[in-house]
Amino acid sequence: MIFTEDASQAALYLRKAVPKMIEHNIVPNPFNYTLWYSYYSNNFPQLNSELDYVVDRFGTCPTNMSETLFLKHIIKIDKESLNRQQKYQQAIAALVENLSENIENSSSKTKNFADSLKENISVLESIDLPKELKATVGQLSANAVSLCDVSQSFESQISAAKCEIEQLKEELEKSQKLALTDTLTGLSNRRVFEACYNEIMADENAPTASLIMMDIDNFKVFNDTHGHLVGDQVLKVVGKLLLDECRDPLLAVRFGGEEFVMYCPGMSIDQACELAERVRKKLSTISLSNKRTGEKISTVTASFGVAQVETNDLLGDLVEKADKALYKSKSLGRNQVHVFS
Repeated sequence: MIFTEDASQAALYLRKAVPKMIEHNIVPNPFNYTLWYSYYSNNFPQLNSELDYVVDRFGTCPTNMSETLFLKHIIKIDKESLNRQQKYQQAIAALVENLSENIENSSSKTKNFADSLKENISVLESIDLPKELKATVGQLSANAVSLCDVSQSFESQISAAKCEIEQLKEELEKSQKLALTDTLTGLSNRRVFEACYNEIMADENAPTASLIMMDIDNFKVFNDTHGHLVGDQVLKVVGKLLLDECRDPLLAVRFGGEEFVMYCPGMSIDQACELAERVRKKLSTISLSNKRTGEKISTVTASFGVAQVETNDLLGDLVEKADKALYKSKSLGRNQVHVFS
């Protein structure tokens, strides 16, 4: 267990945590309650160090940073745990597959045995046997019929079990996909982004990296004008474009709502700007229409902010830098790329 305090000790930590949150104008959400409770419990020394750094630097703990710290230290989501989860799911799927095959083989063998027994008894019944043997053969025949009935019942149960197993396999595949991707766009989700970033930054020899933040321009107005179904259509188009442009080791992520990020390990700030500009131009040339009405839709554009990863950057630091560059793109007219400086 992470927290083993009794009621009085837990109350003491909360009495310390709440005034701290009020003092620094920290949003009272579940992430922050847990973070500051943990801070005073001293269960996570590294968390305390990073929280002190964030509050000293910003005078508060921004929401995006609290989420990052929560995932990093409390839940401890990393790429290794995601890979482990994926291996577990694959192992379960393989087990289910083997079970399905074994059941099918057993069913087939049972049926063949029952059919052969009936055939052999039929041969015996056609032979002129002594009276005492005929009674025995008659009893064997009755038992064979009962065995066949049981076999048929078993086959029906096996068939139903196979259907359930196939459904289970499908559910396992779906859960594996849901754990790693945004279902609407097919992009990686924030969970994968957090894990990938933390793993790379833990390597002292990690290559240079850049982050691109992208936000669809006037998306709320677009949704209000054309409806949410068309808005979803746009998000899918953006997702496909980013998947096409962000080949491994680049990672395209739906960050939330109409906001996306492209995490670019091994890519300089200039290369990241070129990528952002390429995506910007391609998006602005895509022709869209309302699938339901056939109505042409106005051009969709996006604004971009680019930031370089610096040594010891927390993920929240990096996101904030890219977000500031993105805000500059928005404030200067949208549909452009700016670099954090």
